[in-house]
Amino acid sequence: MKNIIIVIAVSMLCSCGFMTPVKQYAGNSQGVSDIAVIQGYEGNPFADEYHAAIIGYKKMVSNGSGEQKTFGLPGFTDYPKEIHVLPGEYDVQVYCFKGFSSHRPSKTLTLQAGQTYVLKCDVRDGQAFIEAR
Repeated sequence: MKNIIIVIAVSMLCSCGFMTPVKQYAGNSQGVSDIAVIQGYEGNPFADEYHAAIIGYKKMVSNGSGEQKTFGLPGFTDYPKEIHVLPGEYDVQVYCFKGFSSHRPSKTLTLQAGQTYVLKCDVRDGQAFIEAR
């Protein structure tokens, strides 16, 4: 019985770790060809690679006051697996983690409609970098 409770608890925690895709623009849903998709990266838990969870973004606009959004709490749950945004320039914040090591870098990305961007963390010499593929 004890093992069953542990299995259920672990399953629930793992399944809640990342939310479903989140639409981040006003109005009706648009087709994939009209939006940009940003995805976090779920690394192999048995490999030496970092997971990348989207923890927030700020839309960069010419007048300096862009939309800003933050998701979840680092180390907990409620991070979206992917977000759907309108094309444009965004400063994206990422929670990179593996084992007991974590970093919170950000990267400015120019996103184009119809494209999917997978965010992957690279840590070198104690500095975290985000690669968008």
